Amino acid sequence: MSNRGKLVEFLMAFFVCSTCISILEGLLGMAFFPEDKFGWEAFFSPPLFGFLSVLLGMVTKSERELSVKEILFRRALHLFLIELLIFGMNYAAGMQFDALFSVTLAFSVAAVFVAVYVVMWLNDRKSAALFNEKLKEYQGRI
Repeated sequence: MSNRGKLVEFLMAFFVCSTCISILEGLLGMAFFPEDKFGWEAFFSPPLFGFLSVLLGMVTKSERELSVKEILFRRALHLFLIELLIFGMNYAAGMQFDALFSVTLAFSVAAVFVAVYVVMWLNDRKSAALFNEKLKEYQGRI
């Protein structure tokens, strides 16, 4: 993949991730902390978590083609690192959660993780279908 393609993939993952994180934070905040109000600096949280999450995705990259087992292991490791990041940053900021919220947050982060990969897969699938269509057109002209 070219550097431009890698940049586009990184940006796509970042924006999808940031959007999903914003929705998640809004839903969990309304459900568990309805009385809390935030300042403008709260808008920087989703892009920060999105950027760091996508950056942690480097564990899934490889120069060689990976087996299905290796891909699944690396994605599980990526999810574990994201969970560690989320809970670690919240703990470092002085946030402490009860067990119900911690479990809900962990499952919600996993749901966002899956959603990001599904959106990326759908985009790749669409791009592949378009490429194949153009290839058939080209082959038909030759």
